[in-house]
Amino acid sequence: MKSIFTFCFLTFLFNTPWAQKTINGTVLDETNKPLDYVSVSLLSLPDSTLVKGQLTDENGKYTINDVSSGSYIILVSYIGYSNLYSDAFTLKDENNSATVDLQFNQEGIQLQETVITAKKPFLEQRADRLIVNVANSPVAAGRTALEILKKVPGIIVTQDKISLGGTQSVQIWIDGKPSPYQDMTALLRDMPGDQIDRIELIKQPGAQFDAAGGPILNVVLRRDANLGFRGTATLTTAGMRYDQTAFNSAINQYGRINPSLNLTYRNGKINLFANGTANTGTYFSGILVDRFIQQDLYTSTNLTKSNYFYRATRFGGDYYVTKKSTLGAVVRFWGRNGNDDGDNTTTAALQSSPLEIRDKFVTNNKGNDEGGGLLTSVNYRFDVDDKKEKYFTFDADYNRINSSSINTLSIYQSEFPDNKSLSKQTVTQPVDLYVLKTDYVHPIDSTFKVSLGAKSSWAEIDNGLNFERGGIFVPSESNNFLYNENINAAYVNLNKSIGKFELSAGLRTEQTIASGITDEEKVLDRNYIQWFPSGSSMYKLNEHMAIAASYTKRVNRPSFNQQNPFTYFIDSLTYTRGNPRLRPETTDNMQLNFTYDGQPVFGVNYSRTEDVIVRNAPQIEGSKTFTTAQNLATNNRLEIQLNFPIKIGKRIDGFGGNQFIRNGYNTVYEGVVFDQAKWNWLAYWQINGDLGKQWKAEIGGFYMTKFLDEFFTINPLFGLDFGLSKTSKDKKHTFTLSFDDITYSQNANAIIDFNGIKVDFQEFQYNRNLRLTYKYNFGNDKVKTINKTSASETESSRVKID
Repeated sequence: MKSIFTFCFLTFLFNTPWAQKTINGTVLDETNKPLDYVSVSLLSLPDSTLVKGQLTDENGKYTINDVSSGSYIILVSYIGYSNLYSDAFTLKDENNSATVDLQFNQEGIQLQETVITAKKPFLEQRADRLIVNVANSPVAAGRTALEILKKVPGIIVTQDKISLGGTQSVQIWIDGKPSPYQDMTALLRDMPGDQIDRIELIKQPGAQFDAAGGPILNVVLRRDANLGFRGTATLTTAGMRYDQTAFNSAINQYGRINPSLNLTYRNGKINLFANGTANTGTYFSGILVDRFIQQDLYTSTNLTKSNYFYRATRFGGDYYVTKKSTLGAVVRFWGRNGNDDGDNTTTAALQSSPLEIRDKFVTNNKGNDEGGGLLTSVNYRFDVDDKKEKYFTFDADYNRINSSSINTLSIYQSEFPDNKSLSKQTVTQPVDLYVLKTDYVHPIDSTFKVSLGAKSSWAEIDNGLNFERGGIFVPSESNNFLYNENINAAYVNLNKSIGKFELSAGLRTEQTIASGITDEEKVLDRNYIQWFPSGSSMYKLNEHMAIAASYTKRVNRPSFNQQNPFTYFIDSLTYTRGNPRLRPETTDNMQLNFTYDGQPVFGVNYSRTEDVIVRNAPQIEGSKTFTTAQNLATNNRLEIQLNFPIKIGKRIDGFGGNQFIRNGYNTVYEGVVFDQAKWNWLAYWQINGDLGKQWKAEIGGFYMTKFLDEFFTINPLFGLDFGLSKTSKDKKHTFTLSFDDITYSQNANAIIDFNGIKVDFQEFQYNRNLRLTYKYNFGNDKVKTINKTSASETESSRVKID
């Protein structure tokens, strides 16, 4: 272990840029006036890799420090102008600096027919978020959205649950919008990853974000902005054979096939896009459970095989009404059909040596589910002063989700297969969600900015459950739950720079109005206001290093399903039950980070959560075990993080990181004190290799020691993924071969041992699979030129080497 940390430290040390060359210059408009807040990017040649970025100051000047010897080109971008590239230039060992001045003109894009494209790094650290660019990643090709989330540093996906370093209060957003009434895990499990452009991890959401939930994982879908017509067609096939004799089954084959098509068109004032995808296949979930109840041992094996068909269509566009105003709209349809067939065999025995088997019975659970949704979104932006980033936005959304499921349970003793107990559960859940949102950003000067905003959302969910036993309706097991929720919010956020300090402070207030009616009885009636302060500061030690501190207060409201008082049977001895009396949990979160060139190197995070909503509080009713969500505990969490870059020569790069986490819970449950805390270690890595001749490879993975999650103690987890891709010379054809969970070690093994409740279970899922993906790019693959002059011909770029 010591040698690993030594290697990581030396890798970071010897690949840190210590060169002292400087590139500076001035950016002017067509009237020779300096332009402030212009984005300046330094690209290396010949591969156009993004090296560093900078913004011009109020005098239009920029400075890029610590540049190594080599050949480069400068790219400048500014609202209202086409991208402008400098002439290529070379910094030699004997050179100290270069001055590169650039001037926009009104003619258009300053390019000849060859277009230089900046290659985005896999990771980008911004001021308020970490961006993971997955669109062109070989490992990401052919994966579902849920599988791609595993590529985010610190994200672990187990049992289809998404956690960040062990905490599961993670929000999943799509295109900057939350959808709290939709099963996001199910959506991401079926959504093909080729629709994703990037993933944004926002650990400390400020006042401009909804106060609900913990860190935000924002999945940004692809939306190509090149001029002209362009398209991408993709086909993925995947599969793997599994030996499932442990579940009284055979060797079974699982797989999927996923075609998709992305189209974009941009010309002048119109930007249109459309994409469609389908994903059909099979997967499984297997569970081995030992339940110790007093002197009895219940051993269960459960294997559920599933098939599904997912399809989605998304289209929209932007219309640039004037130079300052833009109107946009997005419409998304999706649908899913699936069938499940689960066989559970349970053996009841007396704990003795040898075991004394008293009973053995089988539960067959056949499920059929259908779902679909419609999302419509209209947005408007008005740039009051586009040069100073002063703007106003307005969004209006409507989301309609329909889902239904039918589960048929057949229970019989293994000795009497013809004597079956039959029951059926039918669940319907229509959801209507309306959202109105507006924001205004007002820079006072180049060092001071004020942001204001307001948001209102309305949700109505009508959930019905009908339970039949032996074909006869059972009113005591059936229910209808009507849930209404209205959340109104407003915020103000201030940003100020003072010398080497960058300061931010915000305050958000939210009013929550919620009601729930079941069988004409109001079981939920709430109306409350909460305040959420936030603040951050950064002190620049020098040009490279900085220390940042932040604080946020967050709330995690109980989900609709957690408040729904239904009893939902998994098998004859196991079920879940909702709790309409749940209260929201609140978290105070503090973070301290040390950064180098904007990249997080070392950080400490502490959070304290009150009224923790324990998702799976265990209870026993006779021989039955069920779980329900309850406000039980106080949670204290300490996280120490160390990240480092990996760079070996010009062809191998990537990142690695470690998290040391102490997670603790304190509560009294069922009259017994539960006071436990545990340290665990999480390591993760991603290494990218350029093999030459358009061949690329990636290998990534994680290792997590035993950790505590509520009442569960989960044994160590390990994952290893590999990807290899080949692109044709004309960049129209790409083949990718990927292998997920090579060691098949991402399966959870967890234990509950509390107050006479002892459960030991192992879960096996369709984590390991081999995939082949083909992608074809067609249409315009170059930015259209408005004129035929280059930067040098119009003297828009002047380069001086010292």
